[in-house]
Amino acid sequence: MKRILMFVAFMAVMQFVIAQNDENTSTTKHFNGSIWATNNGISLIPSFNLGKPAVMFNFSLGGEKLSFDPQFRFSMEGKPWSFILWWRYQFVNNEKFRFKIGAHPAFSFKEIDVIKDGAEMEIIRVRRYLAGELSPTFKFSEKISLTPYWLYAHGVEDDITQHTNYIALQSSFSKLALSDKCNLSLTPQVYYLRMDGLQGVYAASSFTLAKNDFPLSASLMINQKIDSEIAGDDFIWSASLIYSFNNKYDKR
Repeated sequence: MKRILMFVAFMAVMQFVIAQNDENTSTTKHFNGSIWATNNGISLIPSFNLGKPAVMFNFSLGGEKLSFDPQFRFSMEGKPWSFILWWRYQFVNNEKFRFKIGAHPAFSFKEIDVIKDGAEMEIIRVRRYLAGELSPTFKFSEKISLTPYWLYAHGVEDDITQHTNYIALQSSFSKLALSDKCNLSLTPQVYYLRMDGLQGVYAASSFTLAKNDFPLSASLMINQKIDSEIAGDDFIWSASLIYSFNNKYDKR
């Protein structure tokens, strides 16, 4: 798995170098993003959650092939939860199929109690991860797609989870018309999770209600454990209010 992760990271770096010629000649760039306010922060892997209200910032900056997609997550108290610094490269993107790879360093923050000079105090410990992803998407129409997804993460520190495999079958039903003004998007998935020697199977889905041509939307996320050896809640849910923006511009 370490070799696979290194290969994915190497490919992402190589594509970054190779893509510069294409990106330099491409005039169209994008800067997209969303800001989430939620009652319960849900991780990239849906079975993990913060357990309290959170605010999440997701951004994407780049061209048609290469993008930098950082994610910054905080509790509502202002304390950091996780930072994920994605680099993604899109090999194929046409009407029927899309294929991209990604790699990132990630930083997870956890509050722990320590004793210093005889007094107990709380500090925030940083846990570091390196990860890679493979994401082919089969597009059946503008609104319906299917994505087999694989994420592998390696813990840098010795006392954290060393090997995490997240293998999912994700589907997307986007912007289904409810009326002339409102639409609904569904993203159900089933996934297999393996963390070192422990494993589990889960089902999850998100439901997003939006108004056409309006930046605010509302989302509900649910996650159900089917059969798992991994510690965690059997059922997780999260409700969110989302502000989204999507900008394209020409490089001059």
